[in-house]
Amino acid sequence: MQGAREFAKLFKTGQYGKLYIVSGNHARGRTFQIQILPKDEVAIPNGENNLCLNKDAVEVYGVTGGNPGWSESYGWLHRGPWEKDFKKLTDEIIADRLSISKKAEEKALKAALEKHQQIQRLLDAY
Repeated sequence: MQGAREFAKLFKTGQYGKLYIVSGNHARGRTFQIQILPKDEVAIPNGENNLCLNKDAVEVYGVTGGNPGWSESYGWLHRGPWEKDFKKLTDEIIADRLSISKKAEEKALKAALEKHQQIQRLLDAY
């Protein structure tokens, strides 16, 4: 769903510092919600697709419009410093994934080069 898909691909449902992130889905697509937990509070999970059960947690990112389950759009429900924390967390995850992808690409390139060199040595020895 609009505003959920790009973030839902990056996260699994769980607690990230003071943020509780719900990366879920329903029949028509991905869902994404963020709650702020009180300082030093541990989240009480409520399944992969549901907000945590902590009574003082506040949902700050979620459905902002549309028809829930059909055409909902997602965005910030409350603005504040948690947006910066979320951006930092998102940037770190993306950088980590790019690093892993780059390492895999370098490994594949090295293997291809070694295979090419092996073939060349065999042909040169003919």
